[in-house]
Amino acid sequence: MKNKNVSSKEQVWTVAKWEFLHFFKLKQEIISKLIMLLIAAIIYFFAASGADFDKQYTLATNAEQPFLNKINPAFKFEHVENINNAINKLDQDEFDGVLKYNEQTTNYTLVTLEKDLWQTTLSSQLNALMKQQQLDALDLNQAQYDSLTNSKTIEHQILDELIKNQADKSQTYTAFGVLILLFVAMFGIFGQLFVSITGEKQNRVTEQLMATMTPQTWIDGKLTGQILLAVKTMFGTLLSVVLSMLFFTVIIKQQPISLDFVNWSMLPWFIAFAISGLAICAAFMAAVAAGIDDPNHSSKSALMMLPIAPIAIAFFMMDAPNSSLSIALSYLPFTAFAVMPVRMSLVDLPFWQPFLSFILSVGCFYYLRIFAARIFKMGMNMYGKEPSLKAMWLAIFK
Repeated sequence: MKNKNVSSKEQVWTVAKWEFLHFFKLKQEIISKLIMLLIAAIIYFFAASGADFDKQYTLATNAEQPFLNKINPAFKFEHVENINNAINKLDQDEFDGVLKYNEQTTNYTLVTLEKDLWQTTLSSQLNALMKQQQLDALDLNQAQYDSLTNSKTIEHQILDELIKNQADKSQTYTAFGVLILLFVAMFGIFGQLFVSITGEKQNRVTEQLMATMTPQTWIDGKLTGQILLAVKTMFGTLLSVVLSMLFFTVIIKQQPISLDFVNWSMLPWFIAFAISGLAICAAFMAAVAAGIDDPNHSSKSALMMLPIAPIAIAFFMMDAPNSSLSIALSYLPFTAFAVMPVRMSLVDLPFWQPFLSFILSVGCFYYLRIFAARIFKMGMNMYGKEPSLKAMWLAIFK
């Protein structure tokens, strides 16, 4: 048999490629990205055609305010004596709108025949100019003007030197951004491993493969393929988010995009913890799925959602990053992948702490994959009967 002469690493990679390509379809990926581009083109078309500022918009007004000349040149104002008459003639296309000024209340009312995007732009410009006019009318000196326009904030100073007093927000944003991507990838692993392992057991596909490779090789290959799929999902989601930001910021708003919210120096750490977390969670889910015989009636299906809990816990740890509980959870492999990046974004930690946490996570995955293979082997030998949690626990230490 040719397969018996193939090395275990080659077999693992063969299973990993099969698992990866089983769920990854290049054609579907290309189609989904093309659909995204099509949607972006449709949005851009409506955004560009909604307000044509190359066109001149003429508005009638009874206000004699010099600040109207400071508004975008696309808006031209003509003074009229009878403002109500101008409103009644809006359907004759003589004016695009009417800016009515009430001398008693000093309020402005924009009257138009229909709703269009340029009206929102005009209203925002008018509001800004009127606010500036009110400040100018107070005849304030520069210090008073700055005092009114500058908002006051409360500075929180922490005496613990390890806590970052002026917290680098980019580290926190980057940490939670990676956690959100991890959350998305985790759900992908949950669905794919659940369908893959339970489906193969029901169809008795794996029983035929056990003659050519060990359960450990099969599990290692499936985990490798699923981890690669999860990493692909994370980077694919990240690419979609970045492209969306570029589209709405640069093309729609015509503003330069800034990636200052990303902490590039901490990003490698966060990605390393994310991948270790994906590996641990995938191994745990594979172990649980291997003990499920009928996914429609098994009570063990809910256990596969447990790896989501550390991500939720991490969001609550940010208020007390140096508490005893936070420190303990940052070293516990099942929670370290989520809690340690949050602590790193809030506390100045020596290098050995995240490094030790990462090594413990890698060690946990190494043994967890062995436990998953043992449960998988037991599940293959118990077709038609679902093992109990006690039997699964005992199988780990056989």
